[in-house]
Amino acid sequence: MSARPSDAPRVSLLIPNRNNGPLLDLVLGRLAEHTTYPNVELVVVDDGSTDASRAILRRWRDSGPFSDFRLLEHEHAGAIEALNSGLREASGELVVQLDADASVQTPGWLERMVALFLTDARIGVLTAKVVYDWGEVQACGVDVIGPAGFHGRGTVVTEPVGRRTYHERVRRVREGDCDACAAPAEVDAGAGPCMMYRREVVLKVGGYDPGYAPVWFDDVDLALSIRRRGLKVFFVPDVRIVHHVGRRETAGPARRVLRAALPDRLRHRVAARLRVRPTAHAERLRHHYAYWRQKWGFDLLNPDMEELTARWGGTELCWRLDPEMRAAGEEIVAGFEAVPA
Repeated sequence: MSARPSDAPRVSLLIPNRNNGPLLDLVLGRLAEHTTYPNVELVVVDDGSTDASRAILRRWRDSGPFSDFRLLEHEHAGAIEALNSGLREASGELVVQLDADASVQTPGWLERMVALFLTDARIGVLTAKVVYDWGEVQACGVDVIGPAGFHGRGTVVTEPVGRRTYHERVRRVREGDCDACAAPAEVDAGAGPCMMYRREVVLKVGGYDPGYAPVWFDDVDLALSIRRRGLKVFFVPDVRIVHHVGRRETAGPARRVLRAALPDRLRHRVAARLRVRPTAHAERLRHHYAYWRQKWGFDLLNPDMEELTARWGGTELCWRLDPEMRAAGEEIVAGFEAVPA
C-alpha cells in the first residue's frame, strides 16, 4: 500500500552506530531499497567509531539515495547517549529505532508499520520480527511480565523458572518453526533492532534511561515506560529484520575460534550448550539486573509475581493478567486485519 500525504506523518529512522563499518553498506542498502515511505528522514548518530564507519556514512549522506540523511558525529559516549541525542534532533512525529547491524528485509515496511500504528490511539509501540543471520529467531516481541521473566518471545527459557542467572540461556528455533512468528499479537515490550513509537511520548518519559549504559535492556525499559502511560505494545510479523550478529567484528577470542571453525548455525548451538557468557560483560550484567530491580521493583529474570502485581496490578504493565486490558489488545489486533498489506 502507499500512504497518501494526509495519512503520512513524518517518520524519523534513528540508528546509533559504533564500529559497524563492515555491515553499513549492506544495512543502508537494504534500508534504501525497501523504504518507499514519502515523508521520512534518516538520523544516524556515530558514537565515536574508530573503524571506517564515518567515511562510509558520509558517502551515503552525500551521494546515497536518502533525500533527508542527517549524520551526527559524536565522541564515544555510548549507544544510549547516541539514541537520546538522535531523538532530540529528530523531527518526526513517529520514530523507528533501528540497529546499525540489522537489515530491513521487507519492501514497503514503513508504510505497513505507519498504517498499523495509526489504527488506534492506544498503540504506543510496534515491534517487528527479528531473526539472527544464521536463521534462528531472536524475538517476536519481548516477554517480561510472567514467572519466566525476561526473554525474547518465540524462545524458551532453559534455566529453571525462578532460578535464572543469565537472560541468554534460552532455546531458539528456526524462523519457519516459530509459532509466535505467525500472527500479530500484543506483547510486553519491543526489541531494539526495530521499534516504532511516538517521539512526543518518549520525550515525556525521559527518553532512553542512561542507567542502562553501557547499552542493554534500554529498549525493553523504554517500552515498559510507554506502557506505564497507559499505552500498548504490539508485534508485527510481516515486517522482517535480520540481525547480523554472526558478522560482527567485536567478538572475543572464544567466539572468533567458534566463528572460524563452525558454520553459524552449529556455532551458536555449541555456544548455547557451553553457556558461553563474555566475562567482560559480567559486571555490566550485574549492574543492569540490579538497576532494573531498583527501578521497577521486581527481578528481571525471576520476578515475584505477587510483588509485581502488588506494585503494577491494574496498569498496562499487567495487561495479560487483566481480562479487560487483554480484550482491548485483541480488539486492536483484530483491527489490523482491515489494513491492506
